[in-house]
Amino acid sequence: MRRTARAVIDLDALRHNLGRVRAAAPGSRIMTVVKADAYGHGMLRVVAALDGLCEAFAVTCVDEGIALRDMGVSVPVLVLQGFRDEAELAAASAHRLSVTVYQDFHLRLLETARLSVPVPVWIKLDTGMHRLGFPASLAASIHSGLSKCANVSGAPGLMTHFARADEPSSSSTKSQCECFDSETAGLCGERSLANSAAILAHPDTHREWVRPGIMLYGASPFADMPAAHHGLRPVMTVTAPIIAVNALRSGDAVGYGGAYVCETDMRVGIVAIGYGDG
Repeated sequence: MRRTARAVIDLDALRHNLGRVRAAAPGSRIMTVVKADAYGHGMLRVVAALDGLCEAFAVTCVDEGIALRDMGVSVPVLVLQGFRDEAELAAASAHRLSVTVYQDFHLRLLETARLSVPVPVWIKLDTGMHRLGFPASLAASIHSGLSKCANVSGAPGLMTHFARADEPSSSSTKSQCECFDSETAGLCGERSLANSAAILAHPDTHREWVRPGIMLYGASPFADMPAAHHGLRPVMTVTAPIIAVNALRSGDAVGYGGAYVCETDMRVGIVAIGYGDG
């Protein structure tokens, strides 16, 4: 039997949302985040729709970056998770991918690897997210070492990630931004700080590059503010047919664990969508 649930992708809405990014951060270039299969929207489809409209793409892993090169993408492609070993670093070099560095072993491999061509590098700094990144206090020493490394192309970029940019009233984003600016003062290279929430709520964090993710796909990064408030349009619509209608009585419990209890006599429609539909 053919599955009847459908995810409909609106590429015009995707391009519209990219325009909203451009309007919110007019002084920055856009690094479109297409990790996780473009947030489930289909990476190759999304990239084809936006190629030529943004200045770079960001992916999770080297294999995703290679897939973009294989489809003819020529703009910079940043691998957010960097590389796991020398083979991945060599593949990044061969396919002209930029790599993120955030661990000591990344630095050691860059010093010792035998690459066909140098790779562009972005240094990820931990300014308060405490997930990935070198301590921000090491920014100058790491930047100095990579600037002298023969396997690094050009001045290293500098980036960080915000933990609470989706909470506009929190002081965390301001503190992280101040930490970043203080520790990277005087260092050459481009900067990238702002994710979707920061693009919309913290214009002071915009630098040479912004990295929109969830807002591109039409979802609000803010729990208490709908996407439409920011002029965003949903890119994906999920549809499925009703395959049964049951007449139930007041007090009847529906589904596993009786999660819903009918407050009155009512008709309940059963929609054909479940685990198999993702």
